[in-house]
Amino acid sequence: MNLREQIRKDIEDKVSGMVGQWDGRVEVTRASDARFGDYTSNVALRYAQGKLQKEKAIKQSPMEFAKKLADSFKNQAYIEKLEVKEPGFLNFFIKDEVLQNEVEKVLKAKDKFGSNESGKGKKARVEFVSANPTGPLHFGNARGGPIGDCLSSVLEFCGYTVLREYLHNDVGGQVEKLGESIVNVSKGQGAAEQEYQGEYVAELAAKIGKVKSAKEAGKAAVKILLDEVIVDCGAMGIVFDKVYQESDFVKSGQTAQAIQLLEKKKALKKQEGAIWFAPNDAFLKDRETVVVKSNGDYTYFANDIAYHRLKFTEGYDLVIDVFGANHHGHVPRLQAVVSAFGFDTSNFKVVLYQWVRFKRGPEVIKMSKRAGTFVTAREVLDEVGRDAARFFILMHDGNSHIDFDLDLAREKSAKNPVYYVQYAHARISSILVKAKIEKYQISNIKYQILDNPYELTLIRNITRLPELVEDISASFAVNQLTNYARELADSFHKFYENCRVLGEDKKLEDARIALILATKIALANTLKLLGVSAPEKM
Repeated sequence: MNLREQIRKDIEDKVSGMVGQWDGRVEVTRASDARFGDYTSNVALRYAQGKLQKEKAIKQSPMEFAKKLADSFKNQAYIEKLEVKEPGFLNFFIKDEVLQNEVEKVLKAKDKFGSNESGKGKKARVEFVSANPTGPLHFGNARGGPIGDCLSSVLEFCGYTVLREYLHNDVGGQVEKLGESIVNVSKGQGAAEQEYQGEYVAELAAKIGKVKSAKEAGKAAVKILLDEVIVDCGAMGIVFDKVYQESDFVKSGQTAQAIQLLEKKKALKKQEGAIWFAPNDAFLKDRETVVVKSNGDYTYFANDIAYHRLKFTEGYDLVIDVFGANHHGHVPRLQAVVSAFGFDTSNFKVVLYQWVRFKRGPEVIKMSKRAGTFVTAREVLDEVGRDAARFFILMHDGNSHIDFDLDLAREKSAKNPVYYVQYAHARISSILVKAKIEKYQISNIKYQILDNPYELTLIRNITRLPELVEDISASFAVNQLTNYARELADSFHKFYENCRVLGEDKKLEDARIALILATKIALANTLKLLGVSAPEKM
């Protein structure tokens, strides 16, 4: 149990003893400023607002309740001081000796440090990338790759069994239009007004050779492009457990079965010769959608209905879609689908991400010649490498646009955030080599020697990882991991610049070696979750 869990549990126990059983969840967060302690809780405010009780009359102000709660913590062994601040916050100051002893816990946990078992026995599936099938993987779609992969790793770190999945949209008019473009190019008739352009169309024509029809050319092309996408994802460190073909849902009859089931549930209607998905559902708000065209063909949405039905019927506890922000209108439709089939919509989550713009310093760069209209993932990977590509994507909240500075991503200096973090790991490795750490035994360490501000700040940052993993498993805000990695690296570099590790008194040297070992473990585990390498040398 980490420190935050301990505080949360103790608050819950004490509040229950004071007001009786309640149905709220205590929020305990890291204090944003050391002046306000290590942790803070707004439990007294929530109680006073009636959020921790159902019918009990409120007889105390938040400050009164907070003071009463603070008094109940007087003999708690891990607390140095507990302050009550207006309008009713509880600020917890943790004893130095408790923080110091956390170092040993990290050393014992090793590669499990930061993990938890909140998802033990549960299954999650995460769909991500699922790029446009008619072109190379562009970096806009590729942004979803590190997000989905990192989120999958965090869920695995919480005990979930995770399926990483990809949907290949290999049917529809877009496939035939690509085929038409390929046929035109192969005949030397490519025109500026044709649907698909760029060098890749000519490359596809050369690979495919002679074809009988645009339909045949389109099918062959999307197969080639899928293979390229999977290779490019592999170069980003992403391996999918399952690739679904949209066409398979039609061939297997799964789409027909899903539509028939929705008809039985009275979630469809006929209009203008077509069949529409039109449930009486708050998610849709009158945005009804065609599932079967007037000519009898299924729409993409019909196949997606079958796909999402499959996701839940296969027994997964958590279903996550990672989409580009341009798919935001698709989200309420899918929520309505999940609801119509009778599945728990709280187990269905969608993560949206914005697009990426590329720069070299202050200059916005031109578009790709090969793709015609966008920068490909392969171009970026070839220029900056996997580690920088992933880290720079994961530095940003998915809801924000990215200005990706290619020059900065290649720079080998402290200005480059991924280099700065990796250098901290390599720097620790170098110190441990000098200390002949392979012969070093972690025993009889006097952790109370680690009492200066740089050491204690480093310990505080190390111990944040388990809390962060727990938070991300609920919020899906994977960008917090890169923020944490940078802050941890920064606190290590400052510690190293102000505290000599080797050549000190033996007891102090041993304690500081233990501290940097714990730092290395926290950094390595964080980088592994991010899918970024942790080099021993740089």
